[in-house]
Amino acid sequence: MEIETLKWFATLGVGGVLAGMIFWFYRKDVREDREQWKGQSEMLVGVVKDNTAAITANTMTIQALHRRDDRIEDVLSKLGFDFPHRAGEKPS
Repeated sequence: MEIETLKWFATLGVGGVLAGMIFWFYRKDVREDREQWKGQSEMLVGVVKDNTAAITANTMTIQALHRRDDRIEDVLSKLGFDFPHRAGEKPS
């Protein structure tokens, strides 16, 4: 704080000095909290990017597996294999 500000608070008496100190500590706490949140938000962005990459890889794998599953079913159907679970029946 500037000296002029301190002199002005001193003219307000004990209550003014206490109010000034509380305000100063409040501002300091807010500044520290903001800096801490910056670090946390950067970490969270990293986690989101990592999760997005993992989800994308999983989606591509699932799509590839479905394509293979469809091809297997097509080949087995051509060979005369019956799929009872596809017709609404429960597999045994």
